[in-house]
Amino acid sequence: MSAMEFEVSGSDGRPVRAVSHGDPSAPAVLIAHGFKGFKDWGMFPWLAECIAAAGLRAVRFDFSHNGVERTDFDRLDLFLLDTPTRHQEDLHALAEHVPGPLGLLGHSRGGGDAILFAAREPRVRCVATLASIATTVVNVPDIEANLREKGYYPFPNARTKQLMPVARHAFEDGDRHSIEAAARGLTCPLLLVHGSDDESVPVDAQRQLAGWQPDAEVLTIEGAGHTLGAVHPFQGPTDELMLAGERVVEFFRTHLVHTS
Repeated sequence: MSAMEFEVSGSDGRPVRAVSHGDPSAPAVLIAHGFKGFKDWGMFPWLAECIAAAGLRAVRFDFSHNGVERTDFDRLDLFLLDTPTRHQEDLHALAEHVPGPLGLLGHSRGGGDAILFAAREPRVRCVATLASIATTVVNVPDIEANLREKGYYPFPNARTKQLMPVARHAFEDGDRHSIEAAARGLTCPLLLVHGSDDESVPVDAQRQLAGWQPDAEVLTIEGAGHTLGAVHPFQGPTDELMLAGERVVEFFRTHLVHTS
């Protein structure tokens, strides 16, 4: 299926680079990557193709300050400046460019971004999350000591062997955004997909989100981890990812295709 690259001006005028799959006149699903993620990572192109094959438009994109310019995390100076507020600004810029009703699909931190955005954007008709976080407040050991000594907190990237810097203002900005309040106030359908053995965002986050939004659809995939078995470079869908993809596609077909 053909794909088209485009970009819009996001937070601080930085480009939000995107790839559109499927019919550009169809209702669109915006696919938000997570922490240490990017639009071309592993499962995202595959998910976009699955959504497009269902008669929708899928748009996968890089947040403007995700640290990827030409290759994996070649701009850690931008990653240092990333915040939840920037993500909301990027989503707003992208939504302004994409007409019609919207669906959102977010993985990990991108799931939290999607819920936050949907709570204030009436064009969003439905939200699906994969391994979503339940809070933007990050609790890791020795935050203050690292911030004082280095000026940032270093998060290791197991795949690239880089230390990914997160500045103090990113931790402080997280306090400004409540996923709980957004979930409680959500008026559109919500699907929460999570692996029972998620090593990065424990399945308790799914339980919290479902508690805040009792009407949410919940799919817990037994034995699945944070990326549902997907790796980068992509080696094809696992059984767990296939199950999640089928449920996500049906969810968007129900709430975007059948109601548009």
